[in-house]
Amino acid sequence: MSKTPFLYRFASKLNEAPVDIPTIHFNSDKQMNVFEDGSLCWNGVTRKAYTNFHTVGHNVPAHRTPSGKWVPAKNVKGKTDRRVGH
Repeated sequence: MSKTPFLYRFASKLNEAPVDIPTIHFNSDKQMNVFEDGSLCWNGVTRKAYTNFHTVGHNVPAHRTPSGKWVPAKNVKGKTDRRVGH
């Protein structure tokens, strides 16, 4: 059994692996991120815009908790938050 830590056994394999990740940089002329070959990086463009989403209020009925305590009914107020693509 080897005494080297578990993750160190894979370190040399990771360093030898070819790196095919394209680098992205900001092009001030196009005002967009572009790859090395000049093609546009559409990540941020194709994502849906944020919208405000309203969750309506509701009543939580009275019930017993798992420990047997009685919890009276209560009204939960509506909330507004930001979500993608609604």
